[in-house]
Amino acid sequence: MGTWSAGSFGNDTALDFARALNSFAALDRHLRKAARQSGEMDAEHAATALAACDILAAMIGRPAEDVPEMTKLADAPAAKDVPRDLLRVARNLVKQLRKGSELAELWEDDADEWHEALDDLQARLTPSRPYHTSSKPKREALPDDFLGYCYICYGQVTERNGLLFEHTVFGGTNAFYPHRKCIEDQIPGPHWASDGAPLPATRAKLLRDMGIED
Repeated sequence: MGTWSAGSFGNDTALDFARALNSFAALDRHLRKAARQSGEMDAEHAATALAACDILAAMIGRPAEDVPEMTKLADAPAAKDVPRDLLRVARNLVKQLRKGSELAELWEDDADEWHEALDDLQARLTPSRPYHTSSKPKREALPDDFLGYCYICYGQVTERNGLLFEHTVFGGTNAFYPHRKCIEDQIPGPHWASDGAPLPATRAKLLRDMGIED
């Protein structure tokens, strides 16, 4: 999971979830299912759960600074009609993930930054808490062909300058979004086939960066 910030949308998994979400009903189900999960939640499920909480906060007019461009949910209620019990579910879910999740363990070395992001999310999920839109800078629009953020330099990756590299193992899929130039700077060429796919040496490098030996 490529990560570049402590915010809910500071990782590839959360952005993929936000882009794929197509209904409020699906958001509702995702939050309630995550809240019912027993035991420690793995990092990817925790990331999508926090993204779902942040999308809910945006629906009541209290978005994060880095909330991504999303397709409008056709069945989305007005802000005043968002179920208050669902907001409670989301707030409790944030507390649950803070106390025990694989994501909390991954942020252990930078716990203050992560906890600050969670505190902000909790406040935005609480309509009675202050929220000042004037302090929110205007978000930079993402390109139409945006794929994600480069795991090497953390810059924006588009279809023009990079690629989505996926590898499925044991039923799970790992994904990276490298800039082609970043890869080319790290290993000798040739790097790409005529259709743009990685050649064997390039593929092996990407797999090593995922922690997988081909």
